[in-house]
This record gives sequence, C-alpha cells and structure tokens, in this order.
Amino acid sequence: MDYIMTIDASNYHIGAGQDKPFLEERVEKLTDNNGFEIELDNVFLDGIHLKSGKYTTDTSKYYAVHPEKETIVAHFCLRGSCISEHKDYLTMQRGECILFREEKEEYLFEMGTDNGVGAFFEISFCPELFTPLFLGENEIIDGIMDGRKLFAHLSQQEELQILINDIHHKKERYTGKLKKLYLESKVAELLITQMSCLQEKKETRRTKLLSRDIEAIYHAKEMISKDMEHLSIPCLALSIGINQTKLKSGFKELFGKTVFEYLTSLRMTKARDLLLSTDHPIADIANIVGYKYAQHFIVAFRKTFGYTPGELRMSNQRSPLQVTGNIKKYD
Repeated sequence: MDYIMTIDASNYHIGAGQDKPFLEERVEKLTDNNGFEIELDNVFLDGIHLKSGKYTTDTSKYYAVHPEKETIVAHFCLRGSCISEHKDYLTMQRGECILFREEKEEYLFEMGTDNGVGAFFEISFCPELFTPLFLGENEIIDGIMDGRKLFAHLSQQEELQILINDIHHKKERYTGKLKKLYLESKVAELLITQMSCLQEKKETRRTKLLSRDIEAIYHAKEMISKDMEHLSIPCLALSIGINQTKLKSGFKELFGKTVFEYLTSLRMTKARDLLLSTDHPIADIANIVGYKYAQHFIVAFRKTFGYTPGELRMSNQRSPLQVTGNIKKYD
C-alpha cells in the first residue's frame, strides 16, 4: 500500500507505479551521511504489498510512516527491534510479529539493531481485499477490524520463518503470472499460519520478556548450538545474566522447546548426519554428540526418530537414500 516514509526530514514515497501492473517488483535504497542505510525489497500485487527490509546503522535512527489509506498489516521483526514512540502496542523485539489495522495517521518509530543490523518483513492488505475474504470467520479477524492488535512470537513457529524465507528467496524461480500465483498462495499460507499462532497465544499466558532478556536467551541458544554441551540450567543462566525461571520459561516461549529438548534435537540431528555420512562406530558418534554412554544415546535416538542408530545405518546400506523423516521399513 502507498505511504510516505520520512527520515531526517526527507520524504520518500513508497508505492506501486501509476501503470499498476498485476505484479511489480522494486528495490529501493535509502541512506544518510551518518552511516545509516536501508534496502527495501518491494513486491506489489493486486491489493497486497510485500516488503522485506534490511538496515544498518551505527546510531539510533528514527523515522515516520504516513499511510495514504487504511491497511491491514502483518509485521515480522526478524532482527533488531521496532520501537514505537507513541503507540506502545506496536513496539516489537526480535522474533515477534503483529497483525493490526493501520490507520491513516502518522506513526513514529525508532529502528533498533542487533550489532548494528536490523531486518523485518511486512505484508499490507487493502481492507477491500481482506474484509470479504476473512471478516466473520473468527473473532481474531473481527477483532483486528475492530482495532485490536495481536502479537505472537515468530521464533516459536518455525513454519513462519520458512514461509518468509520462501517468499523472499524462492520467488525468483518463477516469472509473470506464475510468480504472482506463487506469491499470493504463500501470502495466504503465511497469514493462516500466523492466525493459528495468534490463536494459540490467546489461550496461553505470555511471559514478560524485556529486550535484554530476549537477547540473553538467544545468546544461550547460540552457546548450546555451538558446543552441544549439556550445560546445567543454573550455569547457563549465570553465563547469560538472567535468572533460571526466566531462562526456562523464556526459552520455551521463544523457541517452542525446553532447553533440554533443543539440545537433544541438535544432538540427534548431528548423530543422524554422522550415521549416514561416515563409518564411525556408533559408540564414537555417541561420544561426539555428547553422550558418555552409548546405550543412553541409543535410547534417546530411538525415542526421537522411532528407530535405532543401527537400524538407520542398515537401512541406508541396503538403499542409500537421504533420510529426513521416518526410516523406511524392510521385512
């Protein structure tokens, strides 16, 4: 949808061209003299505007948005933060998303970063398209049209991340009307998935996480991913500077898994790759992924995949396949 973006007293019009083809793509780069740079990857469809943004800045950067008409907006904060100056309900941290009705008025924001970099993805619908399709379907949709704002944590729903990545990167596989059809189908799928996430969030109590808590928990995830070490919750909490309760509840809320479940999934994925790509003995693989006793590893592996490491390796020797799901059974 068309809007005016104001940065450092300079106005930039963002919108489809006057000819309004059925599909228009345009990349816009905005910079200033203080090290700020933002690249906006825009796709304009019939009544839909897709916008991927990535920006870098050494200092705080403020901007204003002036929508030229009312729109329905799904905004996904992928990195950094989006801090609203006057509307607290629009403030988002990394890993959060919001679905709301954007009025024809000025919105003021501060662009937050992670180590100088921020990124977001946004879909805007014109109400004329959105309302006939969804109004009256459920109370979430009706609430949005009544002005309610609905939040969810993006990182808890892996499907959302995959869909956003597909929209941004895989659209280049198609051209013309086929690309338009691909993008419209992905937008619909993303919206439906977000609705499901919002519905689940409505039924659960959300832990209050500050931006520094979120960053600390992401750091804990990175520590686990890097070494796959079984750090105790007290040690991990001490390392990242938050209490154990917030670490446990926050990790589950952000990533949909407990710390132990996440560590186990990393170990099992690594073990399966080693079983399929190397001739290492099972006991050695167990040790590589952090298990002192091979029997404990075998029990965990079977619980995760439904088959033992030995069964997987035997199956792969009979029919070398890239196994990504349940093992193929042989009589």
